[in-house]
Amino acid sequence: MKPQTRTTLLRIAAGLVFAIFLLWLMSMVENVTVILMVAFFLAYILNPAVNRLESWGLTRSVASLALIFSGVLLFVVFLLFFVPSVVREIASFAKTAPRYWDALEAQANWVIHELGISVPQTPDEFKQLFLERWKQILPKVADPMAKIASSIFSSTISLISFIFYALLVPIISYYLMVSFEQIRQTLRELIPPDTRPALIGKLQQIDSVLAAFVRGQLTVSLILAVLYSIGFVWIGIDLAIVLGVTSGLLFVIPYFGTMIGIVGGSLMALAKFGDLVHVGYVLGWIVFVQLLEGYVITPRVVGQAIGLNPVVYILALIVGGNLFGIVGMLIAIPVTAVLKVLLLSAVDLYRQSYIYSGHEGPDQDK
Repeated sequence: MKPQTRTTLLRIAAGLVFAIFLLWLMSMVENVTVILMVAFFLAYILNPAVNRLESWGLTRSVASLALIFSGVLLFVVFLLFFVPSVVREIASFAKTAPRYWDALEAQANWVIHELGISVPQTPDEFKQLFLERWKQILPKVADPMAKIASSIFSSTISLISFIFYALLVPIISYYLMVSFEQIRQTLRELIPPDTRPALIGKLQQIDSVLAAFVRGQLTVSLILAVLYSIGFVWIGIDLAIVLGVTSGLLFVIPYFGTMIGIVGGSLMALAKFGDLVHVGYVLGWIVFVQLLEGYVITPRVVGQAIGLNPVVYILALIVGGNLFGIVGMLIAIPVTAVLKVLLLSAVDLYRQSYIYSGHEGPDQDK
């Protein structure tokens, strides 16, 4: 075996061992890993802006602090505009809730009458039926109620932990943003000198692709939030803006945002109008938006941003979903984009090789 080949194999083996160790370590400290990943993601996304501000004369610490503060300020402004609208819609819904209840009760009475279900007609009959049913279900209820109480306590602890972790993320992001270029330089110096230029070039390509993917996903989410909101307002359901914005922004989680739109929109339509026609309007609009997103918006906005053909984009989602479910669909596009960069690099190496050219290179003539 040639020394160069042996060195390459040793480097690959060392890289695999380190990757396995890193994955094991991350699995051991899952909560910390999630916080660090979110914080690093924010630092990674904001690093170009920090570099731009630094070129204007600001220090990295001031630039990072300004961006963190701006992000928090934008979030607060968003809440100031969004929350009042939500409060108004909820208040309007609360005023009309009794009418919705009457409509649902009428529908229930119709179903009971059509199915011939026996319903108590007097208070005494209702009381007797209630006592009989209570005796039957009491033994079955005790254990679940204890579990629910325990779950509420656990949920409270989880909520406190979530708030604590959420407060940690911007703090860690700030320190990562300040040191981002130093971290990057340290990692560069760990790359063997003979392969450093080529490898750094490929990493820069991957970096550009991933940044374009994130920008594209955020753009699509905003477009969907607007489309859903317009449709729900036009149909006339309550909480239209709340459901529209929530469904659109949660687009990044496959199916989750869509299911919120389907379930929430259908319930609001049924409660307000009491018929299936408006439920059909809601479902029809969601199907239309999903088709528009799947075949037009996302392939063009995200696919073009990362250089993927729309057909490849759709196939990547299908393959990712079949292999790993929702997680596979989440990572399918960025993984495909990275694989494209690596595949093009492999093709370049193949064209420079003896196998393609048919003659030996300078190193092989010696």
